[in-house]
Amino acid sequence: MPSDSLSTRAIASRSCLLALGWIGITAALYGVGQFVVHSNAITDVDRHVTNWVVAHRTPALDAMMRAVTWLGSWVTAVIAGGVIVVLTVTRRLRVAVPILFAVAWAGEYALVNLVKHAVGRPRPPRDLWLVTAHGASFPSGHAANATVVCAVGAVVVFLLTRRRPARATAVALGFLVIAAVSLSRVELGVHWTTDVVAGSLATAVWLTSMTVLFTAIGPGTGPGAHTDPSASHRSTD
Repeated sequence: MPSDSLSTRAIASRSCLLALGWIGITAALYGVGQFVVHSNAITDVDRHVTNWVVAHRTPALDAMMRAVTWLGSWVTAVIAGGVIVVLTVTRRLRVAVPILFAVAWAGEYALVNLVKHAVGRPRPPRDLWLVTAHGASFPSGHAANATVVCAVGAVVVFLLTRRRPARATAVALGFLVIAAVSLSRVELGVHWTTDVVAGSLATAVWLTSMTVLFTAIGPGTGPGAHTDPSASHRSTD
């Protein structure tokens, strides 16, 4: 059987598995949300952390957190998508990369918003808010979105270069941004700590599922594979 046919069948089967995995992750996150909402111990810890963070606010910290929190917004995802498209058009990346980014972001967005609606956890008291927020509290969409963008950004760096310092910097910067965005949502008073932890971890599981399934298809079919020698040479810069 032709290799192209095998690749198509592999992608189709793994797409089905990914859909089932997404359903499982969504159900698990919903279960965690229900547990968090009905656990007095966890909600007490959330309140304690929020009260401590709010008590240590400063004008400079507030301004910095207002800026940092934008890194977890849809605007950042659009910018990241635009950069990936440009790299694809200029043949630095394969067409599979923007497709997988779109799937990753769409899966995260649907996951977060379905669970938000189903769990319906109230946000912290409105008098603590320093920015406007919409919808329920659990899980944090900003933390989840930052996780998608930073993870995909790190993957793109790995595909474009084999230089260890560049790769290590991408990974470290990604973790820093995710942590900063998560902290910003608590400091700005619009999320509980468990909201941001759940949003980031659930998204990480979702992205890991995608990675495991689609890097197992075979050589030459992954998102970073190139079809011409010059492109392969550029990827080793």
